[in-house]
Amino acid sequence: MPDRPTSIVFGPVRPAEAIRFLQDKVAVTREEFDRLSDAAKARAFTVSGLARVDMVEAVRRSMLDAMEQGIPLKEWKASVGQALEAAGYTGDRALRLETIFRTNVQSAYMAGRYAEMTAMADTFPYWQYSAVNDGRTRPAHRALSGKVYPAGHPFWDTWFPPNGFNCRCSVRALTRSQVEDRGLAVESEIPEEIDTATGPVRLTPDQGFATNVGKGWLDSLTPSPLAEEIRPLVSRAICRGGLAFADDPCRPPLAGIDPRHVLTVDAADILPAGLAPDRYVKAFLSEFGIADIEGTKVVTLPGVELPMVVGKGFFIDKRTGGWKVDKEGREPFVRLLARTILSPYEVWMTPAEVAGKPTDVLRLIRLFTTEDKRIGGFAVFNLVRGRQWRAATAFTPKVTAEGSARMMAYLEKQRVGTLVYREALR
Repeated sequence: MPDRPTSIVFGPVRPAEAIRFLQDKVAVTREEFDRLSDAAKARAFTVSGLARVDMVEAVRRSMLDAMEQGIPLKEWKASVGQALEAAGYTGDRALRLETIFRTNVQSAYMAGRYAEMTAMADTFPYWQYSAVNDGRTRPAHRALSGKVYPAGHPFWDTWFPPNGFNCRCSVRALTRSQVEDRGLAVESEIPEEIDTATGPVRLTPDQGFATNVGKGWLDSLTPSPLAEEIRPLVSRAICRGGLAFADDPCRPPLAGIDPRHVLTVDAADILPAGLAPDRYVKAFLSEFGIADIEGTKVVTLPGVELPMVVGKGFFIDKRTGGWKVDKEGREPFVRLLARTILSPYEVWMTPAEVAGKPTDVLRLIRLFTTEDKRIGGFAVFNLVRGRQWRAATAFTPKVTAEGSARMMAYLEKQRVGTLVYREALR
């Protein structure tokens, strides 16, 4: 199979993700920055020598404007020069502006690139480190150039560029066939040292660059639990126009659903109650192929083709930073929730009111069957504004006919709004 051209090689890219990365950064003083964890530093913006956070924010804001408007470095330096001079940022300090600009823009673009590459990891499962390899290239970066690791390998947690001030390294995404056709070796270990023609090179990123800024930023985009109730503003189904459902009823009763649309649940799929919160989180993430509780993955919701970041942040209260797993006794069913996200039977766009404000809610529905093939479980996953979620899950191994009927009645009430996707039988 010939190599396919891909937009995943770092270069001029659409700036939306990069701009959003810089928008999400928080201005802090250098003293505050030094006290932050490595993960928190990925979300912070600072300028050495500026003691006032309002001045740091002014630089961040001007840099963001430059990215949004395509202003080149020279013009940007001139636009912020007067303000910085007034704050005493002159002489050798002013010379750092170019480094500040290049480092932040490079970090922003690589964070956007990481998000894009992660979303396409199923198609491009291997990533290759690429250094410029000229007289200015750091020995460690030159030694890594050409190395190939799986997309989700821990190597990228440390070595996804930039890996130092003015680092020009990038990452190429490769298909399986590209790796095979080029005879590339896929690495599994992270070496501490590599022998080169000029002697051994210790592999360590520059100080302050030993984290993947893109991964930290991506994890922050994981939807968080929603405390408020979701109140639908419609009570009926609206059939979407076009050919998608022209020969299929918009809302056939679930009581007559084809058994092939109902997923079978094994006893091991239901977790015991009373486990530590991280046990439920790990079980949920494992359904997405995420082995590390710190890992993330971008999944695409069917019907709307909406990318969504999955990670431990799904179960973290962003106000307190603590786990928010034990909710109404439904934590044993986290695997069913994950399978609903990965493979829903239906997806509805439901106009609703949340916290007194109207909004559209994406509602994913999936049914599950018991040992005797009776429908005994379900999951309803609601995604609000792409940033918060709320769900309802239930499973009864030996459900009665009356219990099954109540379950069906509840689910029918959830099927309101516009049907945007229904699973097709194969």
